[in-house]
Amino acid sequence: MSAPTQLRDYTPRYTFEEWVKYTLVPPKLYMWRLLRKHAKKGERELKLLPQLVDPNKIAIDIGANKGVYTHTLAKLAKHVHSFEPHPKMFPLLARALPANATAHHVAVSDTSGTAELVIPSYNKRGFSNQGASLDPNKKNAPFGFTTVAIESRTLDSYNFTNVGFIKIDVEGFEQAVVRGALETVRREKPVLMIEIEEWHTKRRIEDCLADMSVLNADVFFADTDSHGHVSLRPISEFDPEARHRGQRKQPGYVANFVFKPR
Repeated sequence: MSAPTQLRDYTPRYTFEEWVKYTLVPPKLYMWRLLRKHAKKGERELKLLPQLVDPNKIAIDIGANKGVYTHTLAKLAKHVHSFEPHPKMFPLLARALPANATAHHVAVSDTSGTAELVIPSYNKRGFSNQGASLDPNKKNAPFGFTTVAIESRTLDSYNFTNVGFIKIDVEGFEQAVVRGALETVRREKPVLMIEIEEWHTKRRIEDCLADMSVLNADVFFADTDSHGHVSLRPISEFDPEARHRGQRKQPGYVANFVFKPR
């Protein structure tokens, strides 16, 4: 089924609940509560960051959204550069940044210039706060989409040095981001954490992971044992059928992969 006609001139709108949270709750208090929530029920990979982040180097958060990873990384790294193109999410990211973080209202890509950010709608309540992407597949969202012109840049164009960690969460556009970051990756040899999902890319997860061979890295995924302990396991132990394909949002689902430089 094709998506409804594109809606134009997108202006961020807040639900009443969002208005209350973002207007009446002080930004630092709101972020503190959000971080506590994610520490308890968020991505298991957050618990691995102390093992992956070099405290003497900078970290980069591509697809920062409200800043959960940014704030967590800021406690572990020397400085954090955060990138978020969504016009609704960027102000929320920027308003309560840690002192050692810099926010960039830019979409990271494999080209520099102006790009079309697609903001999909997955339900009747409005446009997604998390699903915006430069990936044109987002135009197939069941309840339509809108677009916003946004500045795009390659990560390489920033010429960041002393980079120890890069997190990428760009809703299916990760291969383009990697292409525009290869010079940085090859020079700095950071650890990378990349979200890769068949649900976004419409490609087999095995093929998507194979494309990441350009990183020249050993690949791992996070797993939780019966005692709740989170650890890294080699990609050779990853079962796409049991841990990814058709299992989205189920316990044990794997979407984030860790790449350690060889």
